[in-house]
Amino acid sequence: MNFNKKSAIFSVFILGVLIFATSAFADIMLGSGYHSLKNSAKTTAEKLTNEVDNFSVDVIISLKVDGETLLGSTDNTKFDIANQAQETNGTNLEKGEIRETYRYSDENQSIYKNFEDGSYNVIEKQKSNNNDRQIFENPFEEERVKDAEKIMDAFVGSLEDIIQIEESGGKKMYMGNISDTEVPPLVNAVSSFALKYSIINDYTAKRLNVPYPKSNIYVIDASGKAIENEEGIIESGIFTASMSAEDSNGTEHVYTVEFSIDVKDINNTAVAAPDLNGQKVTYITEGFEFDTKYIGKYKNDIVKEENNSFVKQGERIVEITSADKDSIKGKYYEVYNEGYEPDTVRDFEFSSNYSESRYYTILNYTDSNGEKKKGVIRREGLQNISISFDVVFDEDDDGNVNGYSYSNYDGDFDTYFFRILE
Repeated sequence: MNFNKKSAIFSVFILGVLIFATSAFADIMLGSGYHSLKNSAKTTAEKLTNEVDNFSVDVIISLKVDGETLLGSTDNTKFDIANQAQETNGTNLEKGEIRETYRYSDENQSIYKNFEDGSYNVIEKQKSNNNDRQIFENPFEEERVKDAEKIMDAFVGSLEDIIQIEESGGKKMYMGNISDTEVPPLVNAVSSFALKYSIINDYTAKRLNVPYPKSNIYVIDASGKAIENEEGIIESGIFTASMSAEDSNGTEHVYTVEFSIDVKDINNTAVAAPDLNGQKVTYITEGFEFDTKYIGKYKNDIVKEENNSFVKQGERIVEITSADKDSIKGKYYEVYNEGYEPDTVRDFEFSSNYSESRYYTILNYTDSNGEKKKGVIRREGLQNISISFDVVFDEDDDGNVNGYSYSNYDGDFDTYFFRILE
């Protein structure tokens, strides 16, 4: 799926639990089914993270609009916890077109297959970054899941639980279903937010050419089932929810989300890198996108608005002067047309460190005020680049970089630079 799959799964999970946990509709003891299911989910995550050597997971997720499947994905992922390796075979469905996917990852490399020509891309990981992340991490340790758990616990504390439990042969089955007349207003409000901004946002609706759920959103029905095995691990689960919404023209549509998961082959899963002998393979160094062909000049225009017209005031220039397997070096400077010179014209050199870069190439430079700063440079298309300065990195408690923000000195700074070919 082209929308963020992890966010979509998280949204479906939260939506399902909120619907079930906040509805006064069963006559069983307050909280018993909900808390039992939550504890089982926590036990599953803990055991898969710390107590087993390997396992496989099948995940299926789909989105339907008025009964037609618009988006769908099927993934089989094998985890080798002991050797920190994983392998995923999958298919993505979008507007009737099915695409296959394959990826493999271990401590030293990530491998992706291009099914259009059968070639492979191998990303060689940096040794210094091998051990900062695990291939499978306990989701209940994530801050947003902890926050969601607190919210759900507060709901359950004041309303009855619809999750029922059946036991047979040492296994537990958790079940729940609900109709529109049993859904409280608060759940409809949460469902509306999840549908509009995570599951099918405005961008996704335009890309798929489907009606955007604009108003009057409410849950029509929802149901779910999960099975816990004798070891306390949830081995399968399925959830579906249908929501009604009106588009911008006031026409009503039905949006259906379906999600299923199966955990299997515990301590009986083998993960192996693909055999690349005789294959077309492109090798890339992690976090380092540039080689000697990127040495050269790149520029964009400095443009301001004057008297309801756009006026070119000068040019921003980036020069990459060297590039090898260890670093790139270059300089950034500005050239202004006569009469448009600012008080400070930026002009400085930059360089990168191979050991510092990972998902993107990180630049180090000293600005015009003598302050040491960082930036990020990336490839764009075939021969162009984007570059950002005055970057602040978002790091978690373990020092892992999860993203970055930048100021670029002014709001009119254009990060996209075009290669000057002579």
